[in-house]
Amino acid sequence: MSKAILTPANVLLAVLLFVAFAQMTAVYLLMQTPWTGINAVAGTLPDTVVVESIDADSPAAGKLPVGTVLTGVQTAQGLLKLAPLLYDFPPLSPATFAQLDAFYQRQATLHRAFTDPVGVTFVTVTGENVTLTPLLYTPLSALPLTFWLLSLINLISPLVGVLVWTYRPNQQASALLLMHGLFYYLFVMGGVCVVASEFYLPPEILQQVLLLQVAGIGIAAPLMVLILCYAPSPLVRGNWLLWLTLGGSALTIVNYHYHWFESPGHMYYSQHPLIYIGASIAIILQWRRTRQQPVERAALLVLATSFMLPSTLIVAIHVIPILFGKLPLVGNTIILMLFLLIAVGLAVGILRYRLFDIEFWWLKSLLWLLGGCLVAAIDLSVTALFQLSDSYALGISVIIAGFLYFPLRQWLLGKVIPAEKQNLQDFLPAFSSSLSDAVSQDTFEQRWLESLQQRFHPLHLEPLPETITHTQLSDNGLHLQIPSLDNTRSYRLSGKQRAARLFHKTDVKNTESLLTVARMASNASEMRQQAIMEERRRIMHDLHDSLGSKLLTLTHQLPDPNHKESAKQALMTLRDTIRLSLKTTPLRLEDHLADWRAEIAERADAAGVTLHWQQTGDASIHALTPKLVLEITQLLRETVSNALKHAAPAQLSLRFQMDASTLQILVGNDGRVSDPATWNAGTGLGSIQTRIARLGGDVRFELRDKPKLHNRVVLRIPLQSPQGL
Repeated sequence: MSKAILTPANVLLAVLLFVAFAQMTAVYLLMQTPWTGINAVAGTLPDTVVVESIDADSPAAGKLPVGTVLTGVQTAQGLLKLAPLLYDFPPLSPATFAQLDAFYQRQATLHRAFTDPVGVTFVTVTGENVTLTPLLYTPLSALPLTFWLLSLINLISPLVGVLVWTYRPNQQASALLLMHGLFYYLFVMGGVCVVASEFYLPPEILQQVLLLQVAGIGIAAPLMVLILCYAPSPLVRGNWLLWLTLGGSALTIVNYHYHWFESPGHMYYSQHPLIYIGASIAIILQWRRTRQQPVERAALLVLATSFMLPSTLIVAIHVIPILFGKLPLVGNTIILMLFLLIAVGLAVGILRYRLFDIEFWWLKSLLWLLGGCLVAAIDLSVTALFQLSDSYALGISVIIAGFLYFPLRQWLLGKVIPAEKQNLQDFLPAFSSSLSDAVSQDTFEQRWLESLQQRFHPLHLEPLPETITHTQLSDNGLHLQIPSLDNTRSYRLSGKQRAARLFHKTDVKNTESLLTVARMASNASEMRQQAIMEERRRIMHDLHDSLGSKLLTLTHQLPDPNHKESAKQALMTLRDTIRLSLKTTPLRLEDHLADWRAEIAERADAAGVTLHWQQTGDASIHALTPKLVLEITQLLRETVSNALKHAAPAQLSLRFQMDASTLQILVGNDGRVSDPATWNAGTGLGSIQTRIARLGGDVRFELRDKPKLHNRVVLRIPLQSPQGL
């Protein structure tokens, strides 16, 4: 039943009703205040205010000219100063209950003056007295534009809370943000009542307004710390911390209203540095917990920046001056807007919207804050130490900050933000070099994968059957999906820099540039290979028609059997050369082992020799280039020819031994045996030695005595052939 009630529509309706009630309450309170129609600002002279404008049809219309400088109002007790105006004064700044009572008493005195039946008498700086009778109630139309604008703009906070809760209803942080938005709006409504006041607020109304502010910010501020305790990952289990925080906040609010006890330093603001410290501790703990979790780490950066940047400014320019008994550096309106930035930033962090951009803008925010704080700190120090005028102190501060800020900025850019180890320009030479020796589509694809690994060091690289046209980000930058060069599949990279970072838009742009270069190189290589193949086909066709036909004629016409066999071998070599030269992809070793066995078996059978064939190792894992296959074929033919021609054996044995990187061929025969040291290096032996050297292998000629005396040739051929094969 509760789930049916808490639907997005019902929650939105409840929030809008809450906002409307808070708005109507603020309007009602303001309309209960006396109205003169005078819009005043602080004057340049001490303790004065200046009439900036006067509303038409107001009690002051025609009685006070615009620009009049007022010193106060005349009362039975004497001159009562109007400065500081309430809208420009922090109403929560009284540090003790005695100061707060005095603040209320001053508002009560002003209220008696403005509600005097005979009217209120304004005293100008020239000593002139101007008496007018204010209206006892402020018309709705007289409420200033600032009131409506601030109410409307700060409506963003509760609406953002509803939006986040709608998208993440089961996440505790989203519920806390919704609560934060509601209580923050209470604080805003109290604040805009102060900002919209004319000269003062009646004490009973001011007391209600301040209670709204204390209740609103007293709960909204700790809720921000709680959000950091539950997002991006929970630091505590259960709701005990929530109830403890709400209980402490309620105690603070009740204490402020009933004046039970005063906290050291300031009865209200002394708790705000503690909230700031608590949030900082939560951020540090979250930072440690989100190690090797790039999405959570990016969300934390959003949350931390959203809280720390405005909060640091609020503490620095508003809270700290009040704690030291000074007026804040900015007015109430700016403080309200800074609090609004916190709510929006927290929403982005919880929703994890565009987290892949965080690494760029969070440092810009940090540098902006650092630069401003550095100039302000140096300016205050120079002014205090050397007693210089404001202009000289500011100029010197800017110069000193320039020498300190820019080196520090460069250090932060290099250390705080983990930049790419290589920019795109530095990576291009190695990338181009890796593609330069690729000759086939498969090789280009393999080089492309190797380049992606080298560029991003992903935690996982997974091929996908899905085809895409452009590089895409997914899961807030956790994944980067990249097309293959031939666009028949795609690859998903997960966890940039071993899951230390997120992919971002710059990675998409750079990858698209690399993809374009790789495809251009692949297409150019394919066109070059096609041109080479066309020329090779033409040459092979000419060889087959001319030299091939002549060799075929010789195999039939030569009378000498040896010559006929040589012509036949030459014809077979020519045909193999033509066939293999037209191949562009690697060939399977196991297929050619079968071809070699069939050919050698046929020759052995024709010579009346028994063939013994053995294979050890897995031939299916090896792929050979066409040129390597042709070279091994020629080596086998020449070795077998030498054995059959010169040794006249009864048995011929061939054993192929294969491991991961080497092919070893042992060719033995039991014919006429002699010591290899006595052999003359004729054409056959020289050809074998030349070919094996070209392959990067070696050859041994052995005289063996087991199982009986025989000669053996050992060919060792690396399967990872040298460049150029």
